[in-house]
Amino acid sequence: MNALGAATVLGMSIVKFLLAAPVSYGFQHSYWQTVALLAIGGSAGTAAFYLLGKRLLEWLRLGALRKKAARLAAGKPARKAFTRTNRFIVRVKRRYGLIGLAVMPPILSVPITAIIAAKYFRHDRRTLPYLITAVAAWSIVLSTAWGFLR
Repeated sequence: MNALGAATVLGMSIVKFLLAAPVSYGFQHSYWQTVALLAIGGSAGTAAFYLLGKRLLEWLRLGALRKKAARLAAGKPARKAFTRTNRFIVRVKRRYGLIGLAVMPPILSVPITAIIAAKYFRHDRRTLPYLITAVAAWSIVLSTAWGFLR
């Protein structure tokens, strides 16, 4: 296994998890190498984007609170809190929860899934372990599926 091929697969598993396995097989990696590279890259990306997302979202929340306080101090009304999109997000969150989000990395992408988890499930200590476990499970599933298709 060459370093450039491994780095490419690791990067691909962070950016677009669904397509990382065929890239790995294109570099002539074995099944177990593919599973390991997808799991390592996806887990590292999940942890990084989750932790950075928590900090970024907290910074944005504090900025929004400052803007709201400034609007209220100026005598302007507060902005509308619930929009149609917000209601839809809350409905999906309540219906599918953390487990539903954990199965999303191949569909959405690792960064988007991790940031959504940081937004809605940051106070649940099970969030990061669930996401990393799901990425490891998806690594096996995707490596097996793409292994049969090659």
